[in-house]
Amino acid sequence: MKFKNELEEQAFLIAKKVCGGSAAIDHNKTLRIESALYPEVAAFSGPPKKEIDILTAELKKDPKVDLLVSCKNFQDSRAEPAHVQEWGAVVQTMNKYVGDTTYLGLVLSPSGFTKGCEPWATSSNVALIPPLKGKQIAFPYSSSLKMFERTLAALTRRLSFPSQDLFIPPGFYDFAYRLTADFEGYQAESASGERYLLARSGWRSSFGELVATLIGKRIAKILSIAEFLCLQLEDGAVFRYYGEKIVFGYDDGIAPIQSVTPTCTKNLSFEKCSFDLIEKLATGQRLASAGDFGTHFEFGLENEINLGFFPGSVLHVLCTKNPVEDNEL
Repeated sequence: MKFKNELEEQAFLIAKKVCGGSAAIDHNKTLRIESALYPEVAAFSGPPKKEIDILTAELKKDPKVDLLVSCKNFQDSRAEPAHVQEWGAVVQTMNKYVGDTTYLGLVLSPSGFTKGCEPWATSSNVALIPPLKGKQIAFPYSSSLKMFERTLAALTRRLSFPSQDLFIPPGFYDFAYRLTADFEGYQAESASGERYLLARSGWRSSFGELVATLIGKRIAKILSIAEFLCLQLEDGAVFRYYGEKIVFGYDDGIAPIQSVTPTCTKNLSFEKCSFDLIEKLATGQRLASAGDFGTHFEFGLENEINLGFFPGSVLHVLCTKNPVEDNEL
């Protein structure tokens, strides 16, 4: 496959990584509508006539949802309203004559966008990466690619749930903005001690995203490493407690450097107990709730056990059944 520039190639590789073999690039092509009843062609002409370069990623098979991506590789300028307007017309036309596919549109322009792009993007529901709003207009090239990957990954998961709001302007525009706006000041904030970080990417995150990612998953294994306490969960998800920092998400392949025996306590009295007891109570249980108390972090398990993480590699378990004095471990 030939690419016109490095941006196209990197965006394609990201789409292929997230969406699999359904990702495809077409150059200088008019878009033929997926409908036997409407064998029309989405032709866009102007002074001069333009042909479309398009990256397509299949997000969902049933019902079928495709993302149409326009890659703008400008070196010394930003994308202008005409570029966003054109892509909005592409998506609108495709959806007008759709057979069994719904289309969403996204413009990827690492050099940024001029301010006049936002009205066109919101009205036509086209996502912009990097985001236009906010204090920072320009982002590093690498950050734009990370934003693109983050948006694709989140979108595929979001479509597993009722998602009609994404297809009503400016639903998808706002969805992508909320996912990418936090890149403003990301490096500085991470360096200054951001509490929640995503595994693999190191992107800053939040307690809410932790809950959405981990709650409901079963504990496969509890590990105590010199630097952190760790839960390995089903589906490759992980939770790592460093004390001031919490890393979670999907496993980035970090192998335990050194296994140590944690300090283990139980009940309200914090009397010492064995690591074997904690493993027996927690392994195989689903995470039912979570609480960040600043000084420590707790998960509520489906068997009415609270599993706590404290600084200094301390694990704590407590039965939440009442009366407490009759349900000590």
